[in-house]
Amino acid sequence: MLTITQSQARRLAVASCFATDSQGKDHSTTLKTIEHLGYVQIDTISVIERAHLHILWSRQPGFSSDHLNHLLSHERSVFEHWAHAVAYLPIRDYRYFRPKMEAYRSPSKAKWQQERFATAKPLFKQVLKRIEGEGPLGSKDFEHKRKRQGEGWWDWKPAKVALEYLYLQGDLMVAGRKRFQRQYDLTERVLQPGLDLSMPSPEDCALHQIEMAIQSMGIVREADINRYLQVSDRKTIRAVLRDSVSRGSVLELKVRGSEGDLFYMTGEVLRLLEKSRSTKPRVRILSPFDNLVIQRDWMRALFNFDYTIECYVPAPKRKYGYFVCPMLWGDELVARVDMKADRKARQLKVLALHYE
Repeated sequence: MLTITQSQARRLAVASCFATDSQGKDHSTTLKTIEHLGYVQIDTISVIERAHLHILWSRQPGFSSDHLNHLLSHERSVFEHWAHAVAYLPIRDYRYFRPKMEAYRSPSKAKWQQERFATAKPLFKQVLKRIEGEGPLGSKDFEHKRKRQGEGWWDWKPAKVALEYLYLQGDLMVAGRKRFQRQYDLTERVLQPGLDLSMPSPEDCALHQIEMAIQSMGIVREADINRYLQVSDRKTIRAVLRDSVSRGSVLELKVRGSEGDLFYMTGEVLRLLEKSRSTKPRVRILSPFDNLVIQRDWMRALFNFDYTIECYVPAPKRKYGYFVCPMLWGDELVARVDMKADRKARQLKVLALHYE
């Protein structure tokens, strides 16, 4: 079994996660990045910039938010759905999310979810009928303040829940956004003609999740694969992973300093090790939701970097600051920087800088 150093493991991780680094300034470059990563997480916090924009800009200095709007609303080459969180996903991978969508048609055993589903279900037909007749609509279009009892069907909260369920079930898709608010349309009007919509087997979904985790992260443990995309269950992933190792398409290896862990990679990723030696180190300030740092346990194992985004932590308990971003130099996480965008002054303010 191959054994590599922790430094080599980090180089593989960074080389894989930033494999699509490009000076390209068009939307096709942005699509390549999303396809390579498998997903780009969407987050609304805009202390500096929204996460999905920050993540893409870190890999494509010529990136513009117009690229995403074009890919989602015009080219239809990306779509929005749940991976481990809400994310932009390549439309080519849509079929792997179909089993997940079908599962949302039956509420879980949790009482609160059953109650929520029961509240929303009576509105499904009416919501679909309005969107069919009026075109893409957002949740605000279903807001209705009733002056007296019995005046009209719509009630804000149940309608919003119905929209969310229809979206999760795959009956509706996000056709675009207005001021960052989702605009929902019928799925058949959003999907590209000729797209493969065949229902994948559990093994197909597991293999896709394994391949995308390795492609994006370079070197992963089974637990890291389980958390990536989340289109498959752990039992199936374990079985498919073992089969992939036995066939030689996935390689097992050890990392010095993490002797208790078994890692996985592919021969294609291994070839990045030689290539990455000649790569000139550069500084990147990463979003807290960046694909390189979002799996905190994996990050600790390879980078020895213990990180928590502290905007969710009460102010007296914060150690580094409200919105601290990891700073990557070459293949090392060397600092944490607390920043805030002053949009009126067009300045990025550095509130604190903490070196490791």
